[in-house]
Amino acid sequence: MMTLADTLFRKENAKHPSHGLHKTADTGQDTSQATAFSWPPPPFATYQSPEPWREPLECDIEGLNGAIRRCLLITLNPVRKVAVIQIEQNKTPVSLPFAQFLRITLKQLLHPQEISTSERFADILGHRATVNYHLELKNGEQLSGPTIGCVETDFGLYLFPPVGNEGTIERVFMPHEAFTRFTLGNHIGKVLVDQQVVTAQQVEQAAEEQSYLRSRKLGDYLLDTAVLFPEQLMQALAQQSKMPMIRVGEALTLLGYINEEQLNLALEKQKTERSVPLGELLVKMGFLTRSDLITALARKMGYPVVDVRLFPIEDAALKKIPMATALRLNVMPLMLRDNMTVVAAVDPTRRKMLEELEFLVQGRVIATIGDDLQIRQKIRETYEKLGLHHGAVDEDPDIVEDITTERTSSSELLESMELSSGDESAEEAEKQIEQSDNTLVRLINTMIIEAHDRGVSDIHVESQPRRAKVRIRFRKDGMLSPYLELPHTYRAALVARLKIMADLDISERRKPQDGKINFSKFSKRHRLELRIATIPTANGLEDVVMRLLASTKPIAMNKLGLTEVNYAQLLEAISRPYGMVLCVGPTGSGKTTTLHSVLGHLNTPDRKIWTAEDPIEITQPDLRQVQINPKIDWTFAKALRSFLRADPDIIMVGEIRDAETAQIAIEASLTGHMLLSTLHTNSAAETVTRLIDMGMDPFNFADSLLAVLAQRLARKLCTACRTAERASDDYVDELLHDYLHAFPETMRPPREEVLAQWRRDFGSDGGLRHHSAPGCPQCMNTGLSGRIGLHELMSVNPGVRRLIQTGARSELVQIEAFQSGKFRTLRQDGIVKVLAGLTSIEEVRANSNA
Repeated sequence: MMTLADTLFRKENAKHPSHGLHKTADTGQDTSQATAFSWPPPPFATYQSPEPWREPLECDIEGLNGAIRRCLLITLNPVRKVAVIQIEQNKTPVSLPFAQFLRITLKQLLHPQEISTSERFADILGHRATVNYHLELKNGEQLSGPTIGCVETDFGLYLFPPVGNEGTIERVFMPHEAFTRFTLGNHIGKVLVDQQVVTAQQVEQAAEEQSYLRSRKLGDYLLDTAVLFPEQLMQALAQQSKMPMIRVGEALTLLGYINEEQLNLALEKQKTERSVPLGELLVKMGFLTRSDLITALARKMGYPVVDVRLFPIEDAALKKIPMATALRLNVMPLMLRDNMTVVAAVDPTRRKMLEELEFLVQGRVIATIGDDLQIRQKIRETYEKLGLHHGAVDEDPDIVEDITTERTSSSELLESMELSSGDESAEEAEKQIEQSDNTLVRLINTMIIEAHDRGVSDIHVESQPRRAKVRIRFRKDGMLSPYLELPHTYRAALVARLKIMADLDISERRKPQDGKINFSKFSKRHRLELRIATIPTANGLEDVVMRLLASTKPIAMNKLGLTEVNYAQLLEAISRPYGMVLCVGPTGSGKTTTLHSVLGHLNTPDRKIWTAEDPIEITQPDLRQVQINPKIDWTFAKALRSFLRADPDIIMVGEIRDAETAQIAIEASLTGHMLLSTLHTNSAAETVTRLIDMGMDPFNFADSLLAVLAQRLARKLCTACRTAERASDDYVDELLHDYLHAFPETMRPPREEVLAQWRRDFGSDGGLRHHSAPGCPQCMNTGLSGRIGLHELMSVNPGVRRLIQTGARSELVQIEAFQSGKFRTLRQDGIVKVLAGLTSIEEVRANSNA
């Protein structure tokens, strides 16, 4: 009996053969051979061309998120750029576009044919060279490895990684949509180093120079002639002064960039637009590119071209021209020589610009050529470095929006506040700052940008009574640290400004409010959202807490820090067709991140996934994500009911907050859906009793629950300054005592057995290592940087299910979980990660119960 997959297999290969497109010599028309698709062999005689497919082949498909899934490959269709596959437990084949996967690996290995040594040209026929390939993926990652030849087509790349030393190979296909660059063999730099022609340092310097040259945008001529030093610039200016005068139009005509007719049209139009230089007018009319204009100015008129990124800017020149004027005219002051100011400009022929600058500096101004983007970036960088950026907003109102988001430090802004109020009388000093005050606006924007750059998770604004200063603290890696203190006169305006940014009611100070700030409205360069909550405090004041919700990609499941045992159990649980998997822990313990990693693994074209979240912190393509809004009575429970009518395969509920949501979640998991959710409980076993206390039916709940993952986040040891030494006996005894204490007395393994296992897994030179980090500038001398998860995974086995049905206490449920031999508590999981050198025992104890 022919299956649907077999039927589709034959139809696809008959309609769109992958290698059957040819052109006839006479007509040049495409004709298709109705032959089945054949996977090409390596380009060596020792490998025979495989016969056309007769049945679908088993393969692994790696997604863009790194998840690997086993399936049947029916065919590759290069015309439509799809792979037709059949996924396990799914009878219907699906078409997977090339843009949605990284590579396909056939599970059936290919073996070389034997070449008789007596055969003529046996050495040539038996040749198969192994070379290294290098791929630069679209996501920026690098991929390399050995391959026995390769076959590159218009639609993708076939690689043949060796398996063993006998010539057996895997067959891998990577579509062109997955990578940007492909090279075969060693890079020329490595070859030269291996042959001792050059040193590795010389190759690295050459690579950096090559990368720098490729990034420049002014054309080949400018690459060769850009001025980098003041002495060069003075010589170039001296040479320019000796060159004969030539008009811009004449220079462009001589170089062949425009013709006489185009020049006459531009001159005629300039009569009505006298303020626009001729070169700029030609660019606007489309007769000329800006790059050609600059080249003409440099070649025929002698204007020096300056690389403003590398040119040493002189402080005296910056003080001559304010930042606002430099931004408005788009000029970069370079240096000052004998009352002559030298600047870089996009068009140095603009006479009106030069006259304005000469009036401003009360001296002569000489213009050179610079790149538009480089000039704008360098203006901000150099003026800020010398603290000359204050007052730029007042001078030029057209750039208020840009200046309010420029990168000034908070300490500089605070200093400017204190200086500006230092000369005021006592009565004036008590005057409260308005929320529209420009310095306050810049301070708030700078604070948010700095928090984002530092990897901060929360910003706390704490108002103090009377004349006490407003305190601002940052939370990073779970720890709060002071950031800034502001004068009390900024207290009301600071809170009001944050409320305005979040569209909250600034007149309401007695009730808590919450909202969201879309920071891209205030800084176009930063795509960032903040969740904000205002809390009324004593003395009629308000505190503000903001959580940074930077849009991030999900972490691959194998990078969550799960141990091998926990990873295998979690994979087994989420591979079930229906049931409930819960992730539990306190606020900020990474529950949502873990669930999105699971969804990233499950997110395949044949599944429909709905999520209900508050707020949506992580986005993924192909997920249907819904934002909960309790203000309009759009709750988790109502969203969940709607999902059940929308043909879901997998449902993720951001949080089970009430009995109604829990009841619907259990019903959904019992009616053929996989349900993922979070809950605020301390341990995996306590989750069971919490839901039963909510009023859940124990029998239904026991049937639906597959696994509970409890987790915490502990700070990691800084990898830049981490050191290791042989662990003392006392230290090992301390870890052993903590680890064994978590076991029930009747199930506690022998001490020697655990110690032997540790030495096998983590030992070095016959002993265990004690890792520590003294601190360095990279971790701000704390010795800790980043966080790692501590996990406690309880799979629901028959014994645990019986206890849930009888409403047993959490202690009995945990003891039964230990019976499986795979269950470990948060403390035990943390100790394993201490032995691996990932964190410290102090961090583990601070984040887990004994």
